[in-house]
Amino acid sequence: MHKLLIVEDEPAFREGILTMIDWESEDIRILGTASNGRKALELMELEQPDILLTDIRMPQMSGLELIAEVSGRGWDLIPVLLTGHSEFEYAQQAVKLGVLDYILKPCSPKQVREAIARAKVKLIYTRSQHQQVDRLERQWNANVRAIKEDRLMKWLRAAKPRTMAECLAEIGEYGIKLTDNPALVIVFRFDKKALNALSYTESDLPLIRYAAANIMEESIGDRFGGRHELLTLEDQFVLIAGSPDGLRHTDIQERLEPIQRNLSTFLKVSISIGVGGETQLTHLHQSYRDAQEVLSQRFFHGGKGVFLAGDTVESAPAATLTPKFQEDFADLEQRIREALAASNYSDFVVEVEEWLHTFKEQDLSIRRIHLHSYAFIDSLIREIKAANGELVKEAVKQFEGFAEQVQHQETFEELSTLLTVVIQKFVEYRHTKKQPHKTIQYVLCLIDEKYMTNLTLKSIAEEVFISQSHLSTLFRQEMGINFLDYLHQYRIEKAKQLFKHEGSKVYTVAREVGYYDEAHFVRFFKKWTGMLPSQYKKQIGF
Repeated sequence: MHKLLIVEDEPAFREGILTMIDWESEDIRILGTASNGRKALELMELEQPDILLTDIRMPQMSGLELIAEVSGRGWDLIPVLLTGHSEFEYAQQAVKLGVLDYILKPCSPKQVREAIARAKVKLIYTRSQHQQVDRLERQWNANVRAIKEDRLMKWLRAAKPRTMAECLAEIGEYGIKLTDNPALVIVFRFDKKALNALSYTESDLPLIRYAAANIMEESIGDRFGGRHELLTLEDQFVLIAGSPDGLRHTDIQERLEPIQRNLSTFLKVSISIGVGGETQLTHLHQSYRDAQEVLSQRFFHGGKGVFLAGDTVESAPAATLTPKFQEDFADLEQRIREALAASNYSDFVVEVEEWLHTFKEQDLSIRRIHLHSYAFIDSLIREIKAANGELVKEAVKQFEGFAEQVQHQETFEELSTLLTVVIQKFVEYRHTKKQPHKTIQYVLCLIDEKYMTNLTLKSIAEEVFISQSHLSTLFRQEMGINFLDYLHQYRIEKAKQLFKHEGSKVYTVAREVGYYDEAHFVRFFKKWTGMLPSQYKKQIGF
């Protein structure tokens, strides 16, 4: 419904306009009436009409003065004048000032209705035109941004340096907010584990990326002198930032930490950052490669980090691995296979733990670590298939699922946890038809009874009258996992059950399952579930 304000100083004429026309049937709502321009302005300050029907001559403020004031304030409405024959010259002047129409008094209700109907048609047409212009402008801005992002990505993916003249020409042509000063490339990537823990789905990601980009722009502000471009890609954000003179690594970190903090505060997501080296615009592709390469360090150091080119030692490529290391590593993998063949699961667990430690110690590439992990799980799948048991099909499917998860483990700790579970499940499968050793059965009962106390391998060993080393070996042999990892897993499963009770507090649950340091509990909960206790509670609806 369109809103109409009637301004007329003659009460009888004003009342006639108000009552002698069925305004509702004309899709018009009467916003109010006023006896002069001053009172009309007071009403319009509360709510603006779409159409203003006003007399010319009125006390305090005339209709023409009212229209001039409305025009000066930039209010979006259409004025229609009521005028007598003696005021005709004023009416003509008002038309020149933008008044759509005028009605000569005396007039009939039909004339008033028709004039307002013409105003309504004009209003609909004008606003639709404005909407179309706004839509075209939004499309243009979106296209310009897309073209600019495409051009900048070509800079970053270039196989060879560009000339400074080419860079400056495109800066001018596409409105790129960079200068001919040195710049650096910064790559931001979501820690996917955090996204999964928050139960975001694939359909949520475009909205998350949009919200994150806005937060990042706000957080960046003028930290790089206002000379920056933020690109939103499918799996990452890329910031090309002008580098002020004398910018040190500590300065860069100070500028980036608020971005991480704000994303964590407002979106509950964590992000890792790789910072390329400072370079001329002509060599931004090298800074981009450096940023991506250094970002891979989060695999070894965990998420939420800021990794700067030049701060870390590059991984040794396969060709530079010493013959001695290659020989030792091959010997280690042979011992794993021998322990597996002999069903010596205690040595099997120990050798695999050493094998994992070697990955990190040698600083192998992520790709190489993934390949070794695939090969390891594949060897276990072959062992399962060779057994020809009734549960083979189900077990193979489970272990193939483990293999698929390898490439999604974003940190070395996550991969180690996954492989620990793989080993445990493999030993459980091998022991499906046999009971654990009587001593271990008793130990499992003790854990069930005393997991909430300060339980240690030493206290358990004393209770079953065997040495710690022998108990440790026997436990790994029977359970496919070391004692402490089993205890932590057991406690975390109990904690998950307690969190299903409404009102459960993290610190209370931690104590109930045997952790007297809340931070210690949170760390192990995240390790074995992939999420924080607060995130788990949200996931299950508490």
